[in-house]
This record gives sequence, structure tokens and C-alpha cells, in this order.
Amino acid sequence: MLPSTHMSRATSRTAASEEGKQMGSLPVPSVQAMVAATGSAHVPPRYLRPTDEAVAAAGEAEIPVIDFRRLQLGDGEESACLHMACQDWGFFQLINHSAPEDVVEGMKANVQGFFQLPAETKKQFAQEPGQLEGYGQLFVVSEDQKLDWADSLYVKTQPLKDRNLRIWPDQPANFRMALDKYCAAVKSIADCLLAAMASNLGLDPEVIAEKCDGGVQSVRMQYYPPCAQADKVVGISPHSDADLVTILLQANEVDGLQIRRNGSWIPVKSLEGGFIVNVGDILQVLTNGRYKSVEHRVVVDEKKQRLSMATFHSPSRNAIIGPLREMVAHEDDAVYGSMDHDELMKLFFANKLDGKSFLDQLKKLKTSG
Repeated sequence: MLPSTHMSRATSRTAASEEGKQMGSLPVPSVQAMVAATGSAHVPPRYLRPTDEAVAAAGEAEIPVIDFRRLQLGDGEESACLHMACQDWGFFQLINHSAPEDVVEGMKANVQGFFQLPAETKKQFAQEPGQLEGYGQLFVVSEDQKLDWADSLYVKTQPLKDRNLRIWPDQPANFRMALDKYCAAVKSIADCLLAAMASNLGLDPEVIAEKCDGGVQSVRMQYYPPCAQADKVVGISPHSDADLVTILLQANEVDGLQIRRNGSWIPVKSLEGGFIVNVGDILQVLTNGRYKSVEHRVVVDEKKQRLSMATFHSPSRNAIIGPLREMVAHEDDAVYGSMDHDELMKLFFANKLDGKSFLDQLKKLKTSG
């Protein structure tokens, strides 16, 4: 790494503890249970948001589509499309991927099945105080911040030693098996995409792959209840993802993802049988801003529930995250400082979702380091 920007692990731990002392998310009521009890028209003040920017008309702009099969065959045109998508959009749809259809459909069924369980059953897998994993809501760090109109189930899936099976649901009956198969399938896809991205950047694929030896994979399943005041709530607050790449599975037919582009929110219409993939903050840092993570959010529907599952792929816990030497011509050209990955994630989860403010904190490490 670049000596002038590298922070020692001791320094990074101090920075993380000073900027965010709370790792877990504060407990909040289940939105699904609240809607079941009071109806979708009742929206407590804590969920109401100020008027936001206008949403661009559907179809006004469409994110790139990448054919995974052609990419694996070494198609130069497809590789160029992937490069453009990562540089200019930060998002793309992935079709003809290698995840078996029965594995994907089985995961969809189990996501739906979990959120259909009785409220008391789901509570068995609730987040514990000071912990992130489990059933609840992430990024709640104060008693007065605005809340998202959604419930989550967040679990770590890789490395195997990090799995906490207490909060891996055993209902529906084959949930754990479905999750294991699905996560293995999408990890293989993520590894192939990262190798292709490295090649497009003129890097030896091993430069990124070695950071992912024993890498971290986690999933967040989301349930968005319908809301009669859908224009006044947000399913997930605007943010970018703090990982290398995220693979999103649309678990039912209701869309809601939007990306910020040129000052407007662009709706993303998911393609049947495909995945939505986005660049994460860590990949932006490693590439020194060449590839860009993009702010996105989720809006909810007035009448229909929405279900989705995001799978996050990150480097190993002890990897140092900073601009790759190969991506920086001179040390002074580095945009970001460097930080231990484990401490970086503690910093990320200790704050509420707020656009791309997390990356701004990493830029500060450059000046303070």
C-alpha cells in the first residue's frame, strides 16, 4: 500500500471507535407487524420524510445489461460494456448468469416463506443488543432519526466460521439449505465479475483475488410492506454499499430500486431471471475512484409488498483497504487513505445511512493519515 496514506491498525481502531462507538442497531418495531395491526394508511411521524426530488419517469434511462455467458467466453465487446458500466453507472443487470434456476427460485420461495411466518416466530431470530445480525432493522443509531419502511433479516454467510446459526432461520424447513446453495452460486458469480473487472483495469486478477481469500459474504433480506402514503416514506434510505460488489435478487414482481443519476432518481426495472449488480465503496477505494459506487434507495408500493435479497461480497476481515498501488501513478494521487477492513466495517455500521457520506470519511483518512 501507499506509505504516505497508510494508517496503522492501532490508528484505524482509534478512528473507528471515536467516530462510531455503537456497533449494533437500536431496536425498533416491526413495520410488517405494525401494518398488520393498524393498516397501511397509518404512518407514525418517525417514518414520514420531507418531500424529495422528483422521480424520473420509468424508462427515461436504463442501466446497462451484461451477458455473463458472453463475458465468461472472453467476448471483448461484453468486457468493454462491463468496464463502461462500472465507470459510468456503477450498476448493471446481469443476464445468462450461472446460478441454477432451481437454486434461485428456491431462495425466492424461502425469502417469501420467512416473512410469512407469524410475528412471534420471526422474533426468535431477532437481533440481540449490540449485534447486527438477525431480524430487525440496520443503521438505527439514534432515537430521533427517521426510520425506513422495511424489516430486514441480516446474516453472515462466509467465511463459514463466522456463521451464527442461532439467527439462521430453521423455518421454512429448507431455509438453511436454500441459503447455503444460493450463496455459493452467487459467490462464484461475484468472483468471476471481480476477475473480469480487474482485467479491464489492466490488473492481474490475483491483485483483488488475494484480498478476498477468506473474504466476507453477507446477505440482507428485505420486506417492504405496502403503504397508502408511499410517496412520504422510504423503503431504504439513500446510500451506497460498503463492499466490493452487491448482487441483488428481486424476490417478487414488485420493483422499487432507484439510483441517483444526474440529480434525478432513476427507477430500475428488474429483468426476469437476472440479477442487479452494483459497485461498492470498497471497490471504488481500491480503484482510486476509477470504478464508482452509486447512491441508491428503495421506494415502496401503495398496494403491494416488495421482497428482495442483497448479497454483499467483501475482502477478508484483515485486508487493508486503500487505493491499489497499480491504480495510482504517484503517491500524492491517492484519493483515499487506508484502513483495516474489519475496522472500516465497524465504522460503516455505526452510522445511519446518509448518501455517500461514508466515502467522505475515508477521504478524510487521506489528510489525517
